[in-house]
Amino acid sequence: MVVQDRKLIAGNFSEPGTSGLVGTPVPQTRARRADGGYRITGRKMFASMLEAADYCAVLARHDEATTPTAGTIFFVPRDAPGRRVEEVWDTLGMRATRSDSMVLDECWVPDDAVMVQTDDIVTFRRKAANWLWGSYTPVYLGIGAAAYDAIIEVVRERTPPGFAQPLAYHPDVRRHVAEMSIDLEAARLLVHHSAWVSDTEGTTPRTLAALYRAKYFVGEAVTRVTRTVMTLGGAHALFKTSPLERLFRDGAIAPVQFPPRDFCLAGLGLLELGLDPREVLPPLRSANPDAGPVMR
Repeated sequence: MVVQDRKLIAGNFSEPGTSGLVGTPVPQTRARRADGGYRITGRKMFASMLEAADYCAVLARHDEATTPTAGTIFFVPRDAPGRRVEEVWDTLGMRATRSDSMVLDECWVPDDAVMVQTDDIVTFRRKAANWLWGSYTPVYLGIGAAAYDAIIEVVRERTPPGFAQPLAYHPDVRRHVAEMSIDLEAARLLVHHSAWVSDTEGTTPRTLAALYRAKYFVGEAVTRVTRTVMTLGGAHALFKTSPLERLFRDGAIAPVQFPPRDFCLAGLGLLELGLDPREVLPPLRSANPDAGPVMR
């Protein structure tokens, strides 16, 4: 559809009540059979490119589902009756994604709108982790690299009045640049390694561990880099007309983007120790007595 029909598809799995920290697996959005198709009711959040996309992939729970983690993914077209967008995307960073909210009020879609129907959406998410959320990681790595390139240009070109050399010659600048270079190179190698493991092994515990490792380190490294860039840029970087200000805001939310830093560490610890999530006490008391930590 994307290649042949040149359609843009957005993804919308998050909801107002979900939390990336504990990995809420079951959507509150509901779908029921009606009028030769389905009617979907619910509220979705964080749908990047929602208004520009031709279709939005929406996760919902079918009323006839029989398992706790059952889920159905529908392709909801932009002009579907009962679908509307609420422009709420007024955020600290990543403002250009326009990840607004979508309200579905008895939104009707035909039978062929069903893309995935499974009794365990957690397993589906885990198998598709390399593109469901693993693809976020290099986006933030790119933000860190852009900030690094921008500050290199600034310190090479800015010579304070009364001095014969640009700021690049200052020892503190050189030290900060070296630290940022190390952070970015390590982050880049972890991202490349996670992509290589995913390509060569497919969906394995080692692949999931590599994706968690890369996302965690990229989030931490990019936050450090953009904060350092802001410091080196000085008061000139505080203006909203400065690209360093935007890169600082975008980099600040890298550890929050799913999967957030603590979720990555929790999942990676389970994988490295070879523990069964079902045998580990959940971080919060669950409504499902058989539930352990969710790893997706």
